This record gives sequence, structure tokens and C-alpha cells, in this order.
Amino acid sequence: MPSGASQLVQAALRSFAASGFEGASLQRIADAAGLSKSSVLYHFDSKEALLDAALRPAVVDLRDLLGTADLDDPAGTQAFLARFVDFLFAHRLEVAVLVNHGSALRGQPVVDEADALVVEVAHRLRPADASDRDAVRFGVALAGAAFVLVGADRWATEQLPDEELRPLLAAVLAELVLPAAPQPA
Repeated sequence: MPSGASQLVQAALRSFAASGFEGASLQRIADAAGLSKSSVLYHFDSKEALLDAALRPAVVDLRDLLGTADLDDPAGTQAFLARFVDFLFAHRLEVAVLVNHGSALRGQPVVDEADALVVEVAHRLRPADASDRDAVRFGVALAGAAFVLVGADRWATEQLPDEELRPLLAAVLAELVLPAAPQPA
């Protein structure tokens, strides 16, 4: 991707995460990238094309992650969750856009693809007899992880370094997403 296009994608991600797709103007994105609005339209046919370019790498990475997931045993599931947390760290702004603004973006192909992949993650992590409560727990876990990665600087008194946050987030996701072990009577 040319340098100008890359700058625009990063500026767009920050803008989409902060203001949503509708709230992000091409002019503001161009200004944040230090480019002109005509540069945006030179590199991308539309704001929708810019959205696709901004989110597509995360969708591809999530698809690849799911393709290598071995969720048939607890060790494979734990390894998947660790790689999923790595994915969240690598794509924190993309995840914020999808979690916080995804409902308003339904119908955008890249968002619909991402939604389908998240549904697949949920179905593969939950047992066949999962309850509605389990589905809600998964939603809270995913949205909470996105919030911690993107919004914690607004409310946390201390910002944990990523190397400390990563294992904590993996452990909490496992607690929320994986079925609880049966409790002794």
C-alpha cells in the first residue's frame, strides 16, 4: 500500500473508532493524515472503500486464526484464546469500530464478514447445549475486551503496559467464555 494510502487508512481507523463511520468525514480523515481530501479520493473511490481497506486486514487475520484453531480439547482452546488476545491487541482499533459501531454498519460487506466470523468464534467456543446466558457472556467478554484495549485510558487510573495486560485479558476471557467446570455438590 502506498505511503499516502497507509496514512489515510490509519487516520480513518482512528476516526471511525472515535466518531463512527457517519461521524468521520473524508476531510477530517485527510487532515489527520496530513493530506488533502483529493488524496483520499485518489487512493479510495469512496468512504466505504476506505472503511473496507481499514477493516479488511483484521477480517483476513481473524479468518486465518479460525482456520488454524483446534478447539476440540482444552489445551487447543486455551492456545486459541491466547492467539485471539494477540489478534485483539494487533487490531484494537478495528475491533473498536466493529464492536462500538458495527450495528450502524450492517450491510457493509467487510462488516458483515467480520460479524459472521465473530459468530463462528462464539459457536466454536460454546458447547452445543449453550444457553442464552452463555451467548450474553460471550458478547460481554468481546465488548469488554475491546473496551479495555481502546477505552481504558479514559477511565482507568493506571494504564497497564501491554505485556501485563495481555495475560490478564487472556485469563479473564477464558473465565467468561469457556464453560465453567462443574461445582462439587
